[in-house]
Amino acid sequence: MGSADRSDESSLDATLASPSFGANHSFSLPIDSLAPAARSSAPRAGAVLPRSVVTDEGMQLVEHARPRYQTVKRLGEGAFGEVELCVDNDIERRVALKRLKPDMQDPDTISRFTSEIQTVGQLEHPGIVPVHDVGLDERGFFFVMKYVEGDTLEHVIDRLRAKDPNYRSRYSVEARAEMFLQLCRAVQFAHSKGWVHRDIKPANIMVGPFGEVMLMDWGLAKQVGQSDPTAASGGPAPSAYGTMLGHAIGTPAYMSPEQARGEHDKTDARSDVYSLCAVLFELMGLRHYLTPKRNLDELLQAVKTEQPMGALAMHHKLEIPPEYSWIIARGLDKDPAKRFGSVAELAQRVQAALEGRGPVQCPCTGMKRAGGWWSRFIDRQPNLAIAGAVLASASALLGVVTAVRMVLG
Repeated sequence: MGSADRSDESSLDATLASPSFGANHSFSLPIDSLAPAARSSAPRAGAVLPRSVVTDEGMQLVEHARPRYQTVKRLGEGAFGEVELCVDNDIERRVALKRLKPDMQDPDTISRFTSEIQTVGQLEHPGIVPVHDVGLDERGFFFVMKYVEGDTLEHVIDRLRAKDPNYRSRYSVEARAEMFLQLCRAVQFAHSKGWVHRDIKPANIMVGPFGEVMLMDWGLAKQVGQSDPTAASGGPAPSAYGTMLGHAIGTPAYMSPEQARGEHDKTDARSDVYSLCAVLFELMGLRHYLTPKRNLDELLQAVKTEQPMGALAMHHKLEIPPEYSWIIARGLDKDPAKRFGSVAELAQRVQAALEGRGPVQCPCTGMKRAGGWWSRFIDRQPNLAIAGAVLASASALLGVVTAVRMVLG
């Protein structure tokens, strides 16, 4: 690496370490004045590791003029950023590179972008995509993260809704509950560090080919108890499923009522619980938890006031298993005090439902609780269970024989 590259990196490090780039600060410095040496250099920083080549004279180290991150294709975009699939030519692996859109280079947006990088960097968990690198080139700031192969949960739900046989066989109700538990654990970890996500939705959740689940896009994450710089910022005109900023922060279709009311100081772990249960409703029922709305204003009003479908209605109309419908109904309560107090409590209830240990809240959950008890009894006491089954069968057979004899006189 040349001296110019080291100078550029030092400039970048100093810029990112500046208080003006903190999650709770804004600044007025024009983007073009940030790290001018780096921005005036057209190519990205080059790869530094040499390649090994075997020749007649033995092993030779050959330096190639290659960019460190070589773009393969565009993966997608959001309201403010875009993501590219790249090859890291030093480590020889595929990575995802996220940068701001060209028309989103204003100081407030860069501050949010920097906050996202620093937030994710502090949250090292298997369910949260790790940051590998950060940089600045002629197109602006970018950061590099693990490339997660697989589908978004949004795509999985779409395929389940379309009754795709491959997805139906792979994503049973139990498999969906297991996926949701992984998601809860990632959010629970973030909460333990004082962060709330505020934008949990199927499009921000990746499901890997081996069942791994990762929560993406931490750009709206907020530390509980701290001021919120995004609250005063505007954003692009959102759709029901796009992220919005300003008075209401988050994605309208999945935000909590307190987020929709712009009550940023009241947004806490229970707000993420609401969004998680909105996702669980859709994952199990394959439709959104609210009735269709004509426009964004109607949707925001419904988030604040419309009571979602009740637990029994979810079971009878959408065939959501009752042990999960009662969980969803509680998590979607408009009053935060009536929801689960934490994601840990929500996860415990989902785990109990998976194991047949959920509370009895209706005849169906009672029968499932009894079935779960019997299943666990068979595991613990197989001999007694077999003996009991034989005795019960013999008693039933004796009863039938006795009844036949009485009829025949």
